[in-house]
Amino acid sequence: MFSVIVVIFLIFNIIITYLIHSQLGEMASKPGRWPAGSYIYDKEIGFDFAPCISDYIQDSSFYVKSHQMGYRIGENEDAVSFRPGGILSLGCSLTYGDEVDSEETFTQVIADSLEIPAYNYGISSFSYVHALLKAQKLKDEGLLDKLKPKYIILGCWQGLLNRSRTPFPPIASKNVPLTAAYLAKDESGIKINYPLSTRHVFELVTMYRKEGTDLSLRKFVKIFMSVPRFVYIYLKNNRLFQKMRDIKSSNKVSDFDVYDFYFTGIENLFSASQAKIIVLFMPNNAKDQPDEDLFKALAKHPDITFINGLRAVKKYGVSTHDYQGKHPQPAAHRAYALETLSRIK
Repeated sequence: MFSVIVVIFLIFNIIITYLIHSQLGEMASKPGRWPAGSYIYDKEIGFDFAPCISDYIQDSSFYVKSHQMGYRIGENEDAVSFRPGGILSLGCSLTYGDEVDSEETFTQVIADSLEIPAYNYGISSFSYVHALLKAQKLKDEGLLDKLKPKYIILGCWQGLLNRSRTPFPPIASKNVPLTAAYLAKDESGIKINYPLSTRHVFELVTMYRKEGTDLSLRKFVKIFMSVPRFVYIYLKNNRLFQKMRDIKSSNKVSDFDVYDFYFTGIENLFSASQAKIIVLFMPNNAKDQPDEDLFKALAKHPDITFINGLRAVKKYGVSTHDYQGKHPQPAAHRAYALETLSRIK
């Protein structure tokens, strides 16, 4: 009986190994936008951007480079040296500056005008929860004490609300079982739910993108040993997906809850340093006004400065083609920077 069970297990594992190999090969055969290894596993956030990355984005439209401390820098900037006392920004791809070069981002434009350094920690696919955990990670690793930022800019737009309430990040796909931290609500209140461990998934994806799609003995063994974990995550993800669909409205985290939790966490992290916290709202269309819950949360946090990016793009004559339904283009980034500078100065 034992031998039969072992044989069945081996056959099952081999079949699943080839299925996983096929999925990884299909994904790796399509060039990713970001340089291989850009995204790395993080046990609390779910994923993070890797330090010391340096290469062009897939279509060569802009350069991707990160400092050894993890923040974005320009192509010709030193990835090791740094200067304290600058601007630290947190957010998603809109803050990172997807589709524009580092020197064109609002973080860098503001920093250059004030003649201080820029620490752009915007990371594509991030949510408010991820940004808060990233800031906490920087503090725990002692990086905030080294950087000593004077200004904290929180990139804000409507799409980050739903991202903050789901365990499935935008970088996930049906072929790659990924989960990320998210906000949940129970009898004790609002809390962060941390993700399942998917370290091996990131390792396999990176290996296939760097080494190609052919199945070597090394790849086979790595996948074979990971099959039980893959199956567990798939089953767990399916249950989690169903749970998210069936959640009652009374237990849903509201927009106000998301904003208030985020702002409270950020203020707690930076209160001792007396850094000035700024919320920058970035519109995704010409009618994308900041919502009532955002203003309600800001009223509860009067020390936070609010910058309305919709007002900025109109004030500085930015065309809707530079921000509507897309990442902010250089003109939009400049408008956000100028509006922020007018408040700082």
